Formats: sequence, structure tokens, C-alpha cells
Amino acid sequence: RETFGYAKSNVRFVEGDIEKLDELDLEPGSFDIIVSNCVINLVADKAKVFADAHRLLKPGGEMYFSDVYSSRRVPQHLLSDPVLHGECLSGALYWGDFLKLAKAAGFTDPRLVKDRPLGIGDTRIA
Repeated sequence: RETFGYAKSNVRFVEGDIEKLDELDLEPGSFDIIVSNCVINLVADKAKVFADAHRLLKPGGEMYFSDVYSSRRVPQHLLSDPVLHGECLSGALYWGDFLKLAKAAGFTDPRLVKDRPLGIGDTRIA
């Protein structure tokens, strides 16, 4: 606040559940940017998270999604593995599904900004 010359803080911390953004005291259309850093892969209803985030953004606002995504759909038998879930691997979205969910939520131009390969060496799950 002092560095940028604001008389009072324009930051507020809100504790909540990303799957229940609609239950928080957040004004629709009031955010310029939303950043999700390794959280969405942990939630079951990713479509709701994207829709709620889009509802909170101002027109022209942007959401940055930083997480593991997959080049193919995660096999059903791995989805409930607690270790893989905790490592954000079993909840990873297939890139095509990410695009579909983002567009369905109202994001008109989802795109990949940067990526890097993440290999899984365990042949039981690769």
C-alpha cells in the first residue's frame, strides 16, 4: 500500500472453499484477475469452479490457471488414489477437457501461456 501510494489497503483476505465461491461474500464482476495455483486439480466439480470464477471477473478480466494438466484422460482406476490426488496428478484435467470446461464457463479464448513436460517414471501409473 505504501509503496504504491494508496491511502488505504485495497486488499482483503477471505478464507473459503474454492468449490463454494458462490457462498463467499464476493461481488460478481468485481475482479480483474483470478489466479489459481495448483488448486483446481484437487476439486471434484471443476466446471462449477470455472463458472464461479468467470462470474466474479469484470468484463475483460482474466483467470490464470497454474496446474498439472494431462495429455490424455486420467484412467478411472487412478482417480481415487489418495497419493496421486494429493500430488495433483489424479485430478489433472486432460487439456481438451480444460478447453471445453473453460469455454462452457464463458472464457472465450483460453490459451496455454507456458508449459513444461512432467514425466511420471512409475510404470504402474504412467
